[in-house]
Amino acid sequence: MRSQPDRSHRFPGARSRSLWLLGTALLAVACGVACDLFVPHNQPALPRLDPTTPPEPYVPGDPSPVSSLLTRAPYLQALTQTSVLIAFRSASALEPSVEYGTSLSYGASKAGPLGTVHAITLDGLTPGRRYYYRVRAGGETLAEGPDFFFETDAGRADGQLSFFVTGDVGEPGGEQAVTGERVRVTQPRSELGLICGDVIYPDGEASGYDDNLMTPWSPILRNLAVMPALGNHDWHVDPDVNFAEQWYLPNNEHYYSFDRGNAHFVALDTRNGNIWDRDNQVAWLRADLEAHQDATWTFVYYHHPGYTCTYKGYEDAVIENFHPVFDDYGVDAVFMGHAHTYERLYPMRGPNPVNQDQDPNYVDPDGTLYIVTGCGAKLKSSPTQDCDLNAFFVDETISFTHVQVDGNTLSIRQIESATGNVLDAVTVTKSIP
Repeated sequence: MRSQPDRSHRFPGARSRSLWLLGTALLAVACGVACDLFVPHNQPALPRLDPTTPPEPYVPGDPSPVSSLLTRAPYLQALTQTSVLIAFRSASALEPSVEYGTSLSYGASKAGPLGTVHAITLDGLTPGRRYYYRVRAGGETLAEGPDFFFETDAGRADGQLSFFVTGDVGEPGGEQAVTGERVRVTQPRSELGLICGDVIYPDGEASGYDDNLMTPWSPILRNLAVMPALGNHDWHVDPDVNFAEQWYLPNNEHYYSFDRGNAHFVALDTRNGNIWDRDNQVAWLRADLEAHQDATWTFVYYHHPGYTCTYKGYEDAVIENFHPVFDDYGVDAVFMGHAHTYERLYPMRGPNPVNQDQDPNYVDPDGTLYIVTGCGAKLKSSPTQDCDLNAFFVDETISFTHVQVDGNTLSIRQIESATGNVLDAVTVTKSIP
């Protein structure tokens, strides 16, 4: 961690009491929403939880085991207000079914076809409810337990949600399991995860997914939906084969968006810094943000930082093509990977940092927060350079970003994976009538 006495207010040591108080307050807040894909943003919202049968608070215990017949444990995708896709894989061809319901008694069932790659969609669900599920085949239970559940989204009226962000995670021999375990036990519980590219090292091969991501992250993938963006290592092989085989994402999977609660999320593809399908992607981004101005919060994530003081340097194509759109539509926060470190810039508008005097608690900032969080599994020894753009950075520390939305207040913490220590904390409050 850098040392800079003339700006000591920017470091955990000088803010330990305030950060401890903030962390304690955040830990006391629970949230219970999930991501919302494909659902029109103007669909009427129902209460987040049915007041007559609210779910029990989730207290993480030991992860429930899965059958050895499964080569990939269940993981959630396409989680909306009324549906979810449950994917898993088996060593031999099976004809499975997913039983589900609002308690561990289940009560409903959906069968899937014979095969080894399974993706079963449950639909007709009630918004804002917790459902439990289990996987069975041939009269045998392959996966079940209190940690096999999902929570449907309740729509725009729901202002309570939490999610985690990290990048550069699928490193052979890396510390992704440490990050995954800390995500699992951190409160408020994340119900959505974002990966800012370089999902699998060294070359994004489909064959590396189970050992380097799906197995070490099995305890969190079973009850939260993880939504990845493509990085340059994922582009070392054809992502339309290797990446698309693993995920069930909207649009063309290179760039897509989804809603959850009062937030809108956008994933972009910066490929090698030169932006994949640039003209179409930028036009799509502008149209997408135009269509979702009803969201209280807008979050964007991709791989290559534009402005950064890390060892990676600026990416001009990202700055020239994406940043003006973010400025035009008031994007609140952008999360990136690529550099294996943590860096938070002051709010940026154009090339200029703004509102430095408010750091780390912003009210109606005039720019977008840019956060590099590519340190979920591997590190880089090249140090980050101090500059006028960055408000805070931490090198050589495996960590992830935890984000909590509470109505018109946004709280962002950088959490050390090994210890759970809060390395950085920032809030943004909007004056909303």
